Amino acid sequence: MCRRKKKVVKKIYKTTDGIFNGRDDIRKPRPVAVVDQRDDGALAVVKIHTKKGKDGKMYIDKLVLTPSKHSSLTEDSILEKRVYIGITKKGEGNVHLPIYSRDLEDMNDELTQKEYRQVMKGLKGDTRDKKNKHKKKMKKWHKHFKK
Repeated sequence: MCRRKKKVVKKIYKTTDGIFNGRDDIRKPRPVAVVDQRDDGALAVVKIHTKKGKDGKMYIDKLVLTPSKHSSLTEDSILEKRVYIGITKKGEGNVHLPIYSRDLEDMNDELTQKEYRQVMKGLKGDTRDKKNKHKKKMKKWHKHFKK
């Protein structure tokens, strides 16, 4: 009997910045939003940053998450364009592991459908090359990096 994984796309979780680069000493809390989920339950996430003094090509244009709509946020926030699909564990050789919902802390909050559409549109980048690169990376990720 096959057990289905619970869909967690659009949910907002809390984690630490150190989880993405394998440094357990970095304890700064970081909200992340789930943008995609694989068939085995692995997640693709984007980081959420406070809006203060941040703008440029690194962030999704014209999308601001407000604390009035999202109880998990304390300030106006923006999302990165970069998608994180795994965790790097340092030690005896670098090991790359997928991100699962059990690695993250649930905040009982999620993006609206309109916000999610804006995020998905903004992730792919500005140029055709960046869009194609993102598309290929996500296609390989869905196939578990197997040919």
